[in-house]
This record gives sequence, C-alpha cells and structure tokens, in this order.
Amino acid sequence: MLTFSRRVSDEYSVRVRFSDRSDGDASLPTFLLGEQAEMTVPSQVHGAEVFTVSQPGEGNGTECDALLTTCPGALVGVRTADCVPIAIYGISVGNAPIVGAIHAGWRGIRAGVIDNAMQQVRDYGAQHVRAIIGPHISTDQYEFGAVELGEVVAVVGDKAVGYTKSGKLALDLAAAVGEQLVRNSVTVDHHMCRCTAGDERYWSHRADRDTQRSALMVDIRRSL
Repeated sequence: MLTFSRRVSDEYSVRVRFSDRSDGDASLPTFLLGEQAEMTVPSQVHGAEVFTVSQPGEGNGTECDALLTTCPGALVGVRTADCVPIAIYGISVGNAPIVGAIHAGWRGIRAGVIDNAMQQVRDYGAQHVRAIIGPHISTDQYEFGAVELGEVVAVVGDKAVGYTKSGKLALDLAAAVGEQLVRNSVTVDHHMCRCTAGDERYWSHRADRDTQRSALMVDIRRSL
C-alpha cells in the first residue's frame, strides 16, 4: 500500500494510503481487517453528497461520494476502479486538522462532488487546503460519448476534452478534477500518474469489467 504522510501541525500529521491488487479487494469485509472498527467507507452512488464523520466508524455504508473528518483516529476512504480518488487535507479553525476522501467519476464531477466537499471544508474555516490524487483511468484509455462529454464540459470547461491513443473522443478526468480543485483554491500536493486501465497493479472496470476495487484511505494521526 502506497503511503504518504504529511505533517500539518506540531501535534498532528495526515496519513494517505492508496491500495492496489497486492493489498486485496477493498470491497471485501476482510480488507484492512484490523482497522474495521475505525473505518468509514461509503456506499458510492456517483453523486455529490458529502458525509462528515465525527467519530471512528460512524456512517460506514452511508450513500455518498465524499467523506470529511476532523476526528483523529477516524479512518475515512473511498473505493475506485477507474474513477479518481482524491485525498484532501488542511487546518481548520483552532488549528485542528481536517481531511477528506473524494470519489470523483464523471457523474460526480458533473454533479459537483468536489465543489460540495470544498464548500463544507471552507465552512470549517480551513485554509491552504492540499490534495493528493490517486491512480485513475487515463485519457488514452477513456473513450467517451459526445453527449456525456458535453455535460462535463458544461461544468468544467474545454479542458475536459481529450483523445484516446487511437484518436477517438475521450474524457480527460485528470484535467476535469484539476480544474475543479483550482477553482476551489486547492493546491495539488501530488498526482499519481498511473492509469488503472493500463497498469497491471490496479483493477479497471472500464478495461476489464473488474468487480474488485482499490481504496483510498485517509486518517489524522498524532505526531510523535
């Protein structure tokens, strides 16, 4: 499991983890078995709902596509198999950390899941918010219909338009996500440029109709 650690204050750090095939299927109840009691992973519906976790394990299975928490010890995450997993983190009022996990596919982008999550982050008074973007399907592999692409373009602009390696119309998920993050004054800390449809380390629904899922998991930890 690829892990990023970011210190956000003298007292706290943020841990961001991205799983792959070697870590097992994140959709199974055995995934991260020793951490199940602290874990909240939503029932994702490709919408714009955001759920705030106030204690470890709260709201597991809630229908939404983004989770936020200011609670140390609460483990929040999303599952993906081509969509974009986004970890966000910052410092809110009173120097308290806030973190989030966002599942951003084309429907979620169209619905405004990133905007909704960031509005709630701002409601906490958070500033200097940063993001780590995980593996997702690349433009080269993501042939897309003109009608649906137009719906995404109406939200994020022409940057969402791309072409596959064979020259067919495609959705540039990275550009669409990046545009919404920029509009919300979020700085991209790191972008894992790994294509789920072309990298054998990851499952892909689009390329292989895989039913297994990878995961993004985020938590706040007390610094040693």
